[in-house]
Amino acid sequence: MDKAAGMPVQPDRTEDMSLLQLAEIYCKRRVHAITRLDRPVSGLNLFGKIPDDVVYAKGLMKEGKFEKMYIAIVEGKVETKKGQIENFLYHNARRKKAEVNDIEKVGYKKSILEYELLKATDNYSILKINLITGRFHQIRAQLSHIGFPIKGDVKYGARRANKDRSIHLTCYSIKFKVKASNKEIHSFAVLNLEDKLWSLTNDTLNELKSK
Repeated sequence: MDKAAGMPVQPDRTEDMSLLQLAEIYCKRRVHAITRLDRPVSGLNLFGKIPDDVVYAKGLMKEGKFEKMYIAIVEGKVETKKGQIENFLYHNARRKKAEVNDIEKVGYKKSILEYELLKATDNYSILKINLITGRFHQIRAQLSHIGFPIKGDVKYGARRANKDRSIHLTCYSIKFKVKASNKEIHSFAVLNLEDKLWSLTNDTLNELKSK
């Protein structure tokens, strides 16, 4: 399912409608969340109808056979076409934030992501992100750490919040093989074309697909 920014994946203390609840209404049965996105993030989330689906998908993730691709729009002009960020993250549960260190410390976990610059404007850069590890707030924290906070993400150093309290980060695609048929599923999120930067991102992705 394709989550709008601002919606929780699972029910929380706000009692706002969650994506899980919508999934259960749609499927007319209980479902299980396999992937999860932060509330201000948009994009694809995977649900399973039975517990075995969760076990199977988690196994694919451990084996590196489950692909998730993110798009982030960051403040500033990224000069490097492709790069890798590798450092150590600590999940500070009290502050609900990830802390980054360039050297290994007790409680910090090695964190790696790869990025590719898709397009840069005078003020923003559009990045394709591939997570090698999956840590709490990893993309948000690591991009901020190198000086490129995600647009709207004031928690991690953005200049100002977006009016709708979203951040410009989306899980744009997922790809994996279904257990029963071995058929490959490759799904894409729908970007918010009313937003100028997401519309520019959509045009950029279409241009790259046509080459």
